[in-house]
Amino acid sequence: MRIEQAQLVKAPRERVFPAWTDCEAWPQWDPGVFTRVTVTERAGNTVHLDAEVKFMGLKRRRTEKHVLTPPEKVEVEGEMLGATNTTVWKFEGVPEGTLLTAVLEMQLNGLLKLLQPIAEWRARSGLREWMRAFARYVEAK
Repeated sequence: MRIEQAQLVKAPRERVFPAWTDCEAWPQWDPGVFTRVTVTERAGNTVHLDAEVKFMGLKRRRTEKHVLTPPEKVEVEGEMLGATNTTVWKFEGVPEGTLLTAVLEMQLNGLLKLLQPIAEWRARSGLREWMRAFARYVEAK
């Protein structure tokens, strides 16, 4: 499945990109998805995460690899039981602030594959909610 979302953040890219890459702060402003995030490794422009997320009412362990191209892009490879994904996040400076875009490609396996329409709806709405919460967090700083 492929999901594309965009969100205007009323703050300069120089503030938005560092806030997005402060992954361990994610549960503070959006506990609805990430309940815990730990950076397990940083090497050059690559960051590895171990996290606990809520998806479709279940808490699951999730791992992510982020490749950073500051201040314009983050490429994410993620995995949790029943799903793998890649997401390309872009941070574009616009007159009003920063246009944050995400292109998510997700593959579902096992039981989640059987529930694909529900999982896709939940992923789409969850990504939209996450981006809105992130915008509110950055704009309030």
